[in-house]
Amino acid sequence: MENKNTEITNDILATGELIIGAIKSQITGGEYQFPEGTDFSKVHKLAERHKVTPLVAPSVIGSDSAPEQYKAVFKKELFRCAARHEAQTREAEELAALFAENKIKHCFLKGSKVSKYYDNPDMRFMLDMDVLVEKEKAEKAAELLVERGYVYDNYEDEKDAGYVKKPFLNFELHKELKYDYDKGYDYYKGALERMIADTNGYSMNMTDEDFYVYILSHTAHHFESAGTGIKSIVDHYYLNKKLKPLCDEKILNKSLEDTGLTDFAKSMDRLSEFWFCDGKADENVKETADYIILSGVFGTQTNYYLSGIIKGDYTDKKSSYFLTRLFLPYTLMKKRYPILKKLPFLLPLMWVVRFLSALKDKEKYTKEASEINSVDNSAKDRQIEFLKRNGL
Repeated sequence: MENKNTEITNDILATGELIIGAIKSQITGGEYQFPEGTDFSKVHKLAERHKVTPLVAPSVIGSDSAPEQYKAVFKKELFRCAARHEAQTREAEELAALFAENKIKHCFLKGSKVSKYYDNPDMRFMLDMDVLVEKEKAEKAAELLVERGYVYDNYEDEKDAGYVKKPFLNFELHKELKYDYDKGYDYYKGALERMIADTNGYSMNMTDEDFYVYILSHTAHHFESAGTGIKSIVDHYYLNKKLKPLCDEKILNKSLEDTGLTDFAKSMDRLSEFWFCDGKADENVKETADYIILSGVFGTQTNYYLSGIIKGDYTDKKSSYFLTRLFLPYTLMKKRYPILKKLPFLLPLMWVVRFLSALKDKEKYTKEASEINSVDNSAKDRQIEFLKRNGL
């Protein structure tokens, strides 16, 4: 089994190197030819897993060795991403006007702002739109979303709530920028007050320094909790290239220090330079590169499990882990099932609902069990050391 897992891992890493080569050619204006014998089904699958298919598409379409069927697949994905970006951009503009009209201070976050630093913004895939609103007006903002055709996505916690508008408009309404366990929580608490207002007085923007550190802190959150994907490093490359030169160096360095992200920033610098600027790679850079390629955009269950042990959310006894995963404590269950906030006595019933749901999704939990059972006893210590080397 170990040899089989090693073979799969090496195959993913090899495919990841091809994807990095294709992305590098796209963002630096070079050319890239996939080697003869490339399995384009694997290229497509891994690019989708990292949400970088549009960035890989031009190299596939221009490849001498790519089959026509895969050129067609990547062309379709390129078109879909561009159409999605156009719809999301238009929706963000209309929502900004709606919020301003209702005197709600707000700030769009993450992808909707990061994409503007890309050479081709419509090639940066964005799953959902995020917006921070004044906490005391969050309920009014939610009402406006519902009136506009959004449906509550049965997801809410102390930081944000999810809304969906078919076919593909996903929205996260933020009351806070960070969770209380995230790096930078104290720094970004009350961040709305120090943002810069647009001409209407309600559309807000972070300072360049705050935005740079905010995106980095979001990457750090995922990197630490389960893993982050290639797209995060492409974001970092573009922000280094186009946003960082606009920042006040002293303010930026102080902000990185205050959020505890100075060393993590250097680690991401080294990785983006290795991948996209012909930088040198020591063993830690190579290990970090492999970690990200294997993680995908949402990370892995193994990384999530190790993170939970490190933070004390789970014990290192695997049997206890699975019981904890099924029968979550009230603090976590109320995030998954908001009805518990008003009716906490329904907790046992919701545990039953969760258990029955797990039975329906047996294949997913069987795969998760296989992953967790393959984790050896020294993995936690290795993960702690790895995170420390990356400044976390």
